[in-house]
Amino acid sequence: MNFLPCSSRTPFSPVRVLPLLLMAVSLGFVGCKDTFKNAFKVEDPQLKPIETMVQQNVPLGAPQAVVLEFLSARGYPTDNPTERDTIVGIIRHIDTEKMQPVTARVTFHFDKNGKLESFDVVRTMNEPVPQ
Repeated sequence: MNFLPCSSRTPFSPVRVLPLLLMAVSLGFVGCKDTFKNAFKVEDPQLKPIETMVQQNVPLGAPQAVVLEFLSARGYPTDNPTERDTIVGIIRHIDTEKMQPVTARVTFHFDKNGKLESFDVVRTMNEPVPQ
């Protein structure tokens, strides 16, 4: 029988390349941590459309004025913030599957330069629509 010699010193041995590949992929995800900071943090399926809408319309790094314009243009009221460097918006959304309103308190957190760092979405009690 004629076997080709297999040397562990081959520079492109799968045994050597696989750990390097796995390390590169994991470092890539660590580097993208901020990109995915707000990616679907909520567990409540009725709040996910609100979270997605905010993610699509208010990018991380946006100034406070952009957040206020986002809320104002859609008629969402603001509430008194409990923390410094935050804006709190009350977002009312209709769940199209259950045909019922869902209201969330969205707290936007800003850095010392007034740029959006993150936001939190928490369900709150539905109140009657103002007339």
